Amino acid sequence: MSEAALPDLFALGTHYFELFTKELAAYGVPADATMEIRRGKGMLCYYDTTDGHIYLSVPDLTTPMGRLNLMVLRAYLGAKTEDEVLRFFGLFIPRLISHELGHHLRHKHGRFGVNYWEEEQLANKLAVALTRHRLTPEERSFARDFLKRALAGLAEKVGVKDAAMLSYYNVLEALNADGKIGDSALEQMQVAQNLFALKPEDVMPSLPQVAEARAGIIAEINAQYATDYVKYLYFHAGWLYVDLTNHTADYVEEFARDHLGEGVELLPAVLSDDVPSDAAIAACFAASRWLKKRSMAASRYFYKRYRMLLWQRLQASEMASPTSAPRLRETQFFVESWSEGDSDALAYLAQLAPPALRELFPGRIRERTFIEEVVLASLPTDTDLRLYRHVAHGQEDAAAASTLYRLSLLERTDVFQPVPAESMLEMSRRLCRIHLGKGETIIWEGEVNDDVFFLTQGRLEVLVKEDGEEKRVGNIGPGEVFGEMAFFSRDVRGATARAMEPSECFVIKDSDLLVLVFKHPSILMQMAGALTRRLARLNQHAAQSDEPVLSVRH
Repeated sequence: MSEAALPDLFALGTHYFELFTKELAAYGVPADATMEIRRGKGMLCYYDTTDGHIYLSVPDLTTPMGRLNLMVLRAYLGAKTEDEVLRFFGLFIPRLISHELGHHLRHKHGRFGVNYWEEEQLANKLAVALTRHRLTPEERSFARDFLKRALAGLAEKVGVKDAAMLSYYNVLEALNADGKIGDSALEQMQVAQNLFALKPEDVMPSLPQVAEARAGIIAEINAQYATDYVKYLYFHAGWLYVDLTNHTADYVEEFARDHLGEGVELLPAVLSDDVPSDAAIAACFAASRWLKKRSMAASRYFYKRYRMLLWQRLQASEMASPTSAPRLRETQFFVESWSEGDSDALAYLAQLAPPALRELFPGRIRERTFIEEVVLASLPTDTDLRLYRHVAHGQEDAAAASTLYRLSLLERTDVFQPVPAESMLEMSRRLCRIHLGKGETIIWEGEVNDDVFFLTQGRLEVLVKEDGEEKRVGNIGPGEVFGEMAFFSRDVRGATARAMEPSECFVIKDSDLLVLVFKHPSILMQMAGALTRRLARLNQHAAQSDEPVLSVRH
């Protein structure tokens, strides 16, 4: 490679520093305006907690020392050619910059701790959020192959084996990436962990031995992590390999919420095992009726609250005898089957309810007259009261406003409309916003990731490869859910989704949605319906345009 064609690695780092700091500001977690990216000495990249700057130490290829440093790096990484190691650094430098920005944000928010291993893992999560979607499948494949060879050589130099894998933040995902746990087993373990708040060793009997070895490795990292350059390179290469291999994505808002304490302010979830009172049930019905002209999302929320409370009251009634209880549990279908404008199947249960409860069912309760002061005093939770006051009286409440906005988005989708209000609140807390610039890709054809998205602003194009060329097969507009085909089929992504203009979407992670589906199987029925309608539209489009029908699994 001629000297004129040699890349300026520091300029590349500066470009991504400026790009990522601008993106972080858009997410509401800006970096310190006085922070700079500076040239470092040696061959390390680090964030200095004393002066608040990032130091990027990369070879200056215009100098003899820089060329020598590149030769040393090539030897350490086992690269076949100089071009190969430079191609890798072109992909690795954005990761380094975003990683150090993670340290900076943790430090700025007073979260940076003395557990250096943990800080490295958390910084890597931001790095994944900022860089993963920017890598094409071909770039990921190249990086994985390169890293696999590099790790084999580095492991010999540092005298350890599997240490990078065992020290990864989520050891189950690392074992999956290393082929020691299958995809299906990993999925089952993650659902069990989320549902029952279990530790990894609780869901994998053979993990205690892994946990013991892992504890020793982490202790060593904390003791001498940054003092040995080769080990530093080995661990970062290993962690990057897992990040590029596993199926889990990370998102900026998720990092801000979980690791900076900067989550969007939302109303508390509604959790109660108490038997609801008749007054609470009636209050939610009245709130739903009164809010219909002000906010359909709020009205639907309170009507679904009314339905769930009525069902819980029915369960606790004399109707729930030992013989009828199993069948009564099955009637949860009626709670999750209601759709705006359709007849309410819950009304049919009124014939089975004790006489004292029949007055609470839709056919009779709508004839009642309600007094607002009584309704306000009877709404069962503070979340219900705050949401009602915000909508009905215009009371300023940032958490209520944010919650209502997210509920409105979810209510616009045919997949999530029937989900009970309590679960909608829970799901709204797990949503992460994603900003996309024109031309940015959110889903790549062929990648393995089962997160589900829905577009709120802008427009995306759906592309598939034919004879090596991308062909547009459809568009995604505001209010549409996408990505659910892969969640439903557990297959690789069948298409690429790319922003045609500046766009915004929300994502619910696969692991969170799996728990929700476990609780409410009716969501799968809604997904199946959405897929059927989408395929019907594709067939219709193909018939009108005489084009072949394409199966788009995005």
